[in-house]
Amino acid sequence: PGSPNPTSPKPTSPVECSICFNTYDNTFKTPKLLQCSHVFCLECVARLSTGLPPNQPEDQLPCPFCRQLTSIPLEGAPALETSKELLATLPPELQQEKVLWMEGTKLCCRQSSDDPENPDSCISIDVAMSKPESPEPPPAGLAGRLSRCDMCDDWKRILLLSALIIILFCIILWPVQCALKTGNLRCFTRTVAVS
Repeated sequence: PGSPNPTSPKPTSPVECSICFNTYDNTFKTPKLLQCSHVFCLECVARLSTGLPPNQPEDQLPCPFCRQLTSIPLEGAPALETSKELLATLPPELQQEKVLWMEGTKLCCRQSSDDPENPDSCISIDVAMSKPESPEPPPAGLAGRLSRCDMCDDWKRILLLSALIIILFCIILWPVQCALKTGNLRCFTRTVAVS
C-alpha cells in the first residue's frame, strides 16, 4: 500500500497485516484502509479501536505506524474503507468481501446459511482488550494473614506431613536413638514390686 511518507514503515508482505502478520482474507482479516493510507486487518483495527478511551466525543484511532488520526465510524471498524487493491490480490474465492458488524466488543460475520435467524450461522470473535482482574483485598485479622499464606492453602497436605513426621519419630527414630544410647532396644526400665 502506498504511503504519503516515504520514511514510514512498510509491511513485510503486501498480503499480510503489519500488526499480526496474518494473511488477509475476506472476513476477520479484511484489509482496512486508514486515512493515512496504511492498511491493517479488520481484527487488529477493531482491537485498537476498542482500546480507545470511552469518554472521547469522536473515536479517533492513531495509526500504529505514523500516528495520524483516523475517524472510526459509528458502526465501528467494519465500516472503514476496504483496500480494494489488496482484496484483488487474494485468490478469486476470497475477493468478495463478507458483511461484518460489531456487537459490543464482538466482531461478527454471518456464514452462508439458508436460515439467517439461526444463531449457529454467525461466527464472532471478541476483540476487547483483556484487562487483568483486580484481586479482592484479603480480610483483616487472622483470616487475612492466613489467606496471604500460600502454604496455608494446602492445610490437608501440611497435616498429613506433620502426622508422617510424628509417626517416623515415634516408630523409627526414637527406638534407634534408644538403642544407640543403651546398646539394646530396652529403653523402658521395669520396676518390680517387692512384697
